Amino acid sequence: ADFFFFFDGASKFVRGDSIAGIIITIVNVLGGLYVGMVEGGLGLMDSLEIYTKLSIGDGLSSQIPAFILSVGAGMLVTRNTGKSNMGEEVMSQLLSRPVALGTSAGFLAMLTLTPLPKLPLVSLATGCGTMAFFLNRSQSTETKKLAAERKAREGAKPEQIESNLGVDALELQIGFGLVKLVDRTRGGDLLDRIASLRRQLATDLGLVAPPVRIRDNASHDANLYTIMLRGQEIARGELQADQLLAIDSGMTSEPLPGQRTVEPAFQLPAAWIAPGDRDRAERANYTVVEPTGVLATHLTEVIRRHAADLLTRAETHKLVDHLKQTNAALVDEVIPNQLKIGDVQRVLQNLLRERVPIRDLETVLETLGDWASRSKDPEILTEYARNALARTICAQYRDITGVVHCVSIDPATEDYISGAIQRHDMGSSLNIPPDRQAQFAARAREQVEAAGPAAGGAPVVILCSPQIRAWARRLIEPTLPQTPVLALNEIIRGLDVRAHGVVSIDV
Repeated sequence: ADFFFFFDGASKFVRGDSIAGIIITIVNVLGGLYVGMVEGGLGLMDSLEIYTKLSIGDGLSSQIPAFILSVGAGMLVTRNTGKSNMGEEVMSQLLSRPVALGTSAGFLAMLTLTPLPKLPLVSLATGCGTMAFFLNRSQSTETKKLAAERKAREGAKPEQIESNLGVDALELQIGFGLVKLVDRTRGGDLLDRIASLRRQLATDLGLVAPPVRIRDNASHDANLYTIMLRGQEIARGELQADQLLAIDSGMTSEPLPGQRTVEPAFQLPAAWIAPGDRDRAERANYTVVEPTGVLATHLTEVIRRHAADLLTRAETHKLVDHLKQTNAALVDEVIPNQLKIGDVQRVLQNLLRERVPIRDLETVLETLGDWASRSKDPEILTEYARNALARTICAQYRDITGVVHCVSIDPATEDYISGAIQRHDMGSSLNIPPDRQAQFAARAREQVEAAGPAAGGAPVVILCSPQIRAWARRLIEPTLPQTPVLALNEIIRGLDVRAHGVVSIDV
């Protein structure tokens, strides 16, 4: 305390001396102007040139002691509270940074170009430069030594083989020509589109898609991309990063110049065009899409198609926990008292496999709770859940006028399929010869394609009895993977249904 008391007095003295020096400098300048102009007969500029040089030089020399004392005060007041020696701290900090010594040497060398004495400046510059050189070499040697020791320690560690075991649920591998689509600094918006499609899928399907890892693959062609599901390729496509894709809507008025291709998501005819041809393509009724839009649409369709594979037990648990926040009584009643989380997962996977949204999870669990006491078969429980979600299912397939277009199955064919279903403890199986299965799939495709023009572009569904719905869906899957099969009890009251054909086989 005594030290700081006396130091405060010294600082005030220095401050007063500095202020006095400034006042004296101003008085000297004004007095010099008076003497030069009045008594010496000099002009204003001549007087300023002579007396300001003398006065300012004297003023600066009087401020140097104050500057030195201020620096010393700052060093003493701001020093740490350790017990190390002050001189040792100053020297260690000065000598720990060769850059500071090198900068000082350069500054002193520049001062030799001024009229100041050369010998002291050259001596100081040489000393600082020499110290900076040896300190820098010493630190470089120490850094290399530490790096070698670290490398030796890392080499001695056992190899972590387990780090190579994990796979990403979804991965997008791109060629080097498509990297710009990911780089925001180059105008790429693919990351934003992927975030948007994940939100859209959560709204449409009720499924939170896993994050998509994006990697550049040097073995790919420049414009190629592949979509991977748990390490295995499930889709691929090619993009022209600097062009636009003009998709043929079926009502185009003229052909466009450009590279002919096929839109990857829905296999529609298209062409890659220059950005300058966009207005022309839109006037000709083409749908024009940016490359990132093409990729995002393809990725969305692939995720919809494989949504059931992405719904893991962990993800099912998250969905159930989210529902538990608003309806804990329902969740506690059904899980695990009546069904295990794996049973619920299989029912939800069955729904997603046929693109039935599971967003209304509360209704699904309500239904499972009602019927789980009678059957634990996921296939049967899925049919009950579909019946409960009938309104949601019908809303997916109505056209703009509210009509559902369908083809039905001949009653004799339904009886044939129903009689071939064999139920047992492990589930059920279908005992139909392969040629009859192929015949049913082919004739179903014929009827659906024939009904397409009458539906006006709206989806065409296959309508049948509840007993055979699941098996009818499996039979047509090889030829009509995107065609939905609805049971009669899934058609809500008041819905306008128009039949355009009947599927029948030789029985």
